[in-house]
Amino acid sequence: MLKEIRKIRQSEGEPRRRWFTAPLLDLYVWYDGDDNVVQFQICYDKGPDEQALTWKQGQGIVHHAVDDGEGGIYRMKSTPVIVADTRYDAGRIAGLVKQHGAKLEHDLYEFILSHLG
Repeated sequence: MLKEIRKIRQSEGEPRRRWFTAPLLDLYVWYDGDDNVVQFQICYDKGPDEQALTWKQGQGIVHHAVDDGEGGIYRMKSTPVIVADTRYDAGRIAGLVKQHGAKLEHDLYEFILSHLG
């Protein structure tokens, strides 16, 4: 089940952000000053095969793979970064949200599912 991490650092000048986490899934949600969702990101399959689906108001959905920064045998670990990956299964991601997000506020839960198709 997704659990909210309540004390997260907020970046000045950026929308307010919330973070929910489960062993294989993270959900980040950004809100405008009127508490409307303006962006969310679902990071799933956490680990070496991590993927990230991001919805942003006015732009829609983009999907990325996450390069975990684990280099080859002669490289030190670097910071994880997202890389272009347009292939994703919206139904599978919606299923993960349904499986892990049952304790989210109803309006947020429905909002996210409605934007996954």
